[in-house]
Amino acid sequence: MTRTLAAYQPHYFPRVHYLARAHQADVFVLYDDVEFSRRSRHHRAPIDHYGKEWLTIPVRHVGSATSIADAVIDMSSRWPVDHLETLCGKFGSVATEWQPFYERLCLRPIAIETVADNEEAIARRVGRDRVETCLQANERVAAYRRESGLPALRERKASLQDQISARKRADSNAEITDLLEEAAAISESISAVERTCQALRVRRNRAIVDLSRALEPDAPFERQPMKALWNLEGVDPNDTLGEVNVVELTIPILVSLFGRFDIETTVVRSSELPVEYPGDPSTYLACLTEYADCDRYLTGSTAVENYLDERPFADRGQEIQVQNWSPPWEDGNVCVLEVLYGADNPADVIDQ
Repeated sequence: MTRTLAAYQPHYFPRVHYLARAHQADVFVLYDDVEFSRRSRHHRAPIDHYGKEWLTIPVRHVGSATSIADAVIDMSSRWPVDHLETLCGKFGSVATEWQPFYERLCLRPIAIETVADNEEAIARRVGRDRVETCLQANERVAAYRRESGLPALRERKASLQDQISARKRADSNAEITDLLEEAAAISESISAVERTCQALRVRRNRAIVDLSRALEPDAPFERQPMKALWNLEGVDPNDTLGEVNVVELTIPILVSLFGRFDIETTVVRSSELPVEYPGDPSTYLACLTEYADCDRYLTGSTAVENYLDERPFADRGQEIQVQNWSPPWEDGNVCVLEVLYGADNPADVIDQ
């Protein structure tokens, strides 16, 4: 009996033909141990919404030897929040079903008020030291604000500015050096207080992050929204989250989409298979086909026309089949989300 293998690099919310090819195969290889390309759909999704044509996952600097599996996301911006907002803006509240895929990449910090209200229960999970560090750091912020006299300093500065304006209105040549000197001294005092406040807030925020990381994601304590991490002063999300790979988002999304479109094909990652890369992509694909006990390789016309060498397949007695599929969807080969949220039965669109 003929068994068919197809291989495709992981895409971010791909077009419909991608799922159709997976559906037509017995084994679908997520081809993730080849070079990552910034111009590819490895990290870009075709979402047309109010002029935005692509959602792009930001990726840290990569060299020519960086594989798709090893490409690391730049988490310094709140792109997960922006992408989810764009999806919901285009497709409506139903698109919130993708929120967990983004949240698992991020850290949702716990609010300091939640720590205070659940002190003992949280201490049992992460240790009393972490809880006390958070609460004490927060108390230092509050205490310094109370003791610094910052409101009074700001009030005095505003009063001086009013006095300067009043004196100049009464006499444009009036001497205001004394007021300017006092205002400058107060401004410096305010700046010093604000610098100290900032340092204390940063210390508290980092303690909150440390506690939040130690707390299990499913612990029964309310977390702040996903965007909160990027609002914490003095916290670098890249340092906080460590290395987050592109495939930690794209592959789970693909697997979920396969399920939503009733695709029962066996899905594997090439980077996890015990097949050595022989130095030639066509030979590698033939080896993957052989390893999966398949005798047919399903590919696209672009590959056949541009780079696929048929000889490694012929040497192994394997047939090459070009995907013969045309999108029945009226708008053509669109992003799969257009079909998922627009078709009465999305699976019918790829089962042609």
